[in-house]
Amino acid sequence: MNRFFSLFLMAFTAFFVLQAAEVTFDFSSAQGIAAMGYVVPDQGAGTNLTVAGPVTVSGVTLSATDGATPTRIWNSQDKYSLRIYVDGTITLTVAEGSITGVTVNAANTANFDLLSDVGDYSAADGVGTWTGNASSVTFTHYGTKNAQVASLVVTTSEGTVIPDPDDPIDPNITKLDSIQNLASLEDGTEFQFTSEVYVNYQWNDYLWVMQLAQDGEAYAGLIYGNPGKEYQLGAVIPAGWTGKKSTYKGLVEVIEPAHFANAKTILEWDMYSAFDCTGGLSEIADPENGWQNYKVFLDGVKLSDIDNRGNFTITSVEADESGNMIEATMPGFNKFGIDYPEVDPSEIYGIEGMLTIYNGVIEMYPITITNDPGAKLWKVLYEGEDGTQYKVSDTLYVAAAVEASKLVFVTDNVDRIYYDTYAEWGYAEWMDWYPDWIALDCAGDEDLFNVLAHADALTPCTVKGVLHDSMTNPRLVLNSEPAALEDVELPMLTLFQYNLSEDYIAALGHEVGRADGYFFFKDGVPCLCSELDTVVVKLDFDFAPELEAQMAEKEGCNYSLLCVFTLNEPWEENAYAPMRRIHTTDEDYYTNYTIHPLAVLSCTAVDEIEAGKQVVDVKYVSPAGVVSKMPQDGVNIVVKTHNDGSRTTTKRLN
Repeated sequence: MNRFFSLFLMAFTAFFVLQAAEVTFDFSSAQGIAAMGYVVPDQGAGTNLTVAGPVTVSGVTLSATDGATPTRIWNSQDKYSLRIYVDGTITLTVAEGSITGVTVNAANTANFDLLSDVGDYSAADGVGTWTGNASSVTFTHYGTKNAQVASLVVTTSEGTVIPDPDDPIDPNITKLDSIQNLASLEDGTEFQFTSEVYVNYQWNDYLWVMQLAQDGEAYAGLIYGNPGKEYQLGAVIPAGWTGKKSTYKGLVEVIEPAHFANAKTILEWDMYSAFDCTGGLSEIADPENGWQNYKVFLDGVKLSDIDNRGNFTITSVEADESGNMIEATMPGFNKFGIDYPEVDPSEIYGIEGMLTIYNGVIEMYPITITNDPGAKLWKVLYEGEDGTQYKVSDTLYVAAAVEASKLVFVTDNVDRIYYDTYAEWGYAEWMDWYPDWIALDCAGDEDLFNVLAHADALTPCTVKGVLHDSMTNPRLVLNSEPAALEDVELPMLTLFQYNLSEDYIAALGHEVGRADGYFFFKDGVPCLCSELDTVVVKLDFDFAPELEAQMAEKEGCNYSLLCVFTLNEPWEENAYAPMRRIHTTDEDYYTNYTIHPLAVLSCTAVDEIEAGKQVVDVKYVSPAGVVSKMPQDGVNIVVKTHNDGSRTTTKRLN
């Protein structure tokens, strides 16, 4: 009986000692704020907790640190709340007993992003719940703007704190402060990591982490095994965790992870987003370059050889160090069991994944594979990289084709674009634009050339190819046959007219347009220029022999020619894209062209001139009486003015 009484007393004592108490910190009312000992702020003002200092309510002490803005109680139209800003903290501490639970009630559910340094914390519907057993717990706000807290309800126990197990780490254990130095350890070496890392990707027992080093580099590593925590992407893991160095099939990794703490904070998306390695597959596929364990993104690639085990091949056409086009490949394996899209051999894709190494070969574990939605032509031209495969999402209109080069010249005919290149900076808007041009290179395929040369328009997202010469005369070397767009109402194409008698031109490379001027041979060289002073525009002309012979029969006549304009040397990249690229070091940047006449659009000839008289001017007047500087489509009335030395007469020709 004494034994029974003793057991009963022990049980009662334990119940009594562990009996919980609740302490409330109310920030939602003036009465609650005053009861905690804080000054109630006026409308539109705040009480800074870091200035006011810690307060203690029923044995629980509340303290704070400032984030981007001081942690403070704020009064907005007599609605009160505690506001914690980015990287700001509040800490709850007890001198005796322990904290076993905390309920955080939000005043505003937006941006309610908190982390705890110990225990387990989760939030849903504006209520955060923390559980654990600690003498102190700190909550950090990692989201945007500020977290607004209405109240904190703290559950305490009078029992002794059950601490985390005493640090079992031998003080003589190897200390490691850099992922970069992991490879130099012998396999089997136990170590404690003394720096922070952040989470780049986590899947089952695989935890990929990154470390930002003082030299500005980001080093990647893999931890294999259950760390006992599930982390958000970008979660900063405090120093102090332990592991053992291992090498598996050539991959350096950490095994037997232990002592992983709660995340310290959560980094912004751009810290843990994939490295964009588009056009650089050959570089990252080289094991010597050390890309294993990094998360990367590749756009404009092809996928092939997919088998039922999840193996596949990634292919990219890109430029090597010498500028030669090569085909680079990398194997992939569906480690994470994602759903593959239905693969079209002619299609191009975007792929994001983790790189690993297996028996000396770099391969990718895909996280996402997406059909490339295609890019607007202006983005291909102004943001594209030579050697990268692109799919053009615009309808493209065929303006001209050149048999000798197997080039087909197309335009989007777009006069307005939605310029969203800097959308993350708040700069995204519709803006006036000039139609862009590009050549489609049929790579010597006569049949493909004939199909495209006779098409009027090409279906969006069917023009796919590798970009070349983006800074001079852009062209896409096609890797499949585009589809002709049927039953389309063709618009009037915007063809710019350049009057070369005025010594001015500002065309894009591979633009199709009209060049107007008087045709002469100067020093045996064909040119277009002013009829009176015969100033030769400093441009190269590449006339087809038959066209030159046709025009030579009427030397001195005013011609309007359908031409292709090509650049003779690259222009400098304009820092204020998307403005046109301008060869800014050349005062005569508009002379940086070769003009390739394709056809005569019009020829104005003055055949009958009375003896002793000279032509001094030719005007083009529409039936409405509007005078233009050059021939226009449709009916024009040509006015010829001649001078006999004493007076000017005008003769009207139909």
